[in-house]
Amino acid sequence: MKMRHGLLVLFGIAFLLASGCGSSGGGSGRYIVPGEIPNSGSNGTDTGTGTGGETNPDSLILSAWDDFKYGAFSSAIGKFNQVLVMTNLTQSQKADAYNGLGWSQAKSTGMESGFSSFSQAADTNAESQVGLASSLIQRGQKSGFSQAVTLLEKVGLTSTSYRFTSTHPIGVTNAEAHAMLAFAYFWRNQSGDQDRARAQISVAHQEDGSADGVVSQIYGTLKAMGLTGI
Repeated sequence: MKMRHGLLVLFGIAFLLASGCGSSGGGSGRYIVPGEIPNSGSNGTDTGTGTGGETNPDSLILSAWDDFKYGAFSSAIGKFNQVLVMTNLTQSQKADAYNGLGWSQAKSTGMESGFSSFSQAADTNAESQVGLASSLIQRGQKSGFSQAVTLLEKVGLTSTSYRFTSTHPIGVTNAEAHAMLAFAYFWRNQSGDQDRARAQISVAHQEDGSADGVVSQIYGTLKAMGLTGI
């Protein structure tokens, strides 16, 4: 029963992250039609469909992130996909496009929908590591919690003094990232994980003491599940 309750809360948390309703913002959640997107496309003539004739991958990636920022996730998905079929992409360009595609999919239809795209970029991209960890946590499998811990530790979150800062407006704050790691530690439940979870959620809650949002939900869930000293 405890596991079921905890996972139901995480489904809600995953929705908050995907919809940009966490304390970090990440968009209003309102779909903005292409005509509302300022200067969409490199020459201002793109319709927002990703078919404005742009052939430079860096410019198209920037245009896709602009669409993402304004909530036009379908348009962003189209542009990131357009980048990924281009030839002679650098590994950095591929990682940025897969990362953007993953977050666009997550914002559009839920964190788990970005799983495959996040997986393509998670070797080198911290934002994709956070996205993939969130997708794994949402699945609620023991092996997934262990993988999520590995990913979030790779980002640098093992140290409670580490500050996660995203390059793009993905809607995940430093406090939320530490809180996710706390939850993953708690459910992995290896030797020392309760202490690790306690340290992570304490620093997250000190930074973000708001009564609602991701950190508050995780904090309340861990306390209800029996994590002491918080």
